[in-house]
Amino acid sequence: MADNEAVRAGERQSAPGFLSWVAVLVHEHRARLLALARSRGLDAEEALDAVQDSFISFFQLPEARAISGAPEDSLKLLTVILQHNVQNWRRKHSRRQRARLLLEAAATPREDTTSDELIAQAEELARVNGCIVRMGRLQRSVVKLSLIDEQPREEVAKVLGISDGYVRVLVHRAREHLRSCGFPEDEDGPLVDEPWD
Repeated sequence: MADNEAVRAGERQSAPGFLSWVAVLVHEHRARLLALARSRGLDAEEALDAVQDSFISFFQLPEARAISGAPEDSLKLLTVILQHNVQNWRRKHSRRQRARLLLEAAATPREDTTSDELIAQAEELARVNGCIVRMGRLQRSVVKLSLIDEQPREEVAKVLGISDGYVRVLVHRAREHLRSCGFPEDEDGPLVDEPWD
């Protein structure tokens, strides 16, 4: 019993030491990093997310605590991490925006769309849906979260309890599957009435 109380007392004493250098580091650099993120085109919420992600990446480095004692060095490293985070965010945002525009364009029939084109679009949607249904449960979940709900890879990995790398592999395989997958009846020949002889 006395040993447990001693351990808890030790944890209480060690926690403020850790939290104090983290708090000092965040307090020293937060405003500059937020201003930098905003100057790169992020809105307030996106900038805060990018800065928080940068601090998390920094704290995961083995040498983080040693560098934090040198404010200029820690600011330089945090700035580099933030710039990479902003570039990654912009690339992802651009890809999502292009994909969204393509989906909206494909979903909105033009005035001059023929009935054959509408049927072809419906058949393509049915084919893609059939291909997704034939995927394994985990791969379907990854497709839903990553490609349809546009969740970040890290979030998908956390939700499904798998690694980021495995999410990347499953997304790649799913895309390949969707490109090459046909209707189930295509494998045995078309399900059409043959003409009478």
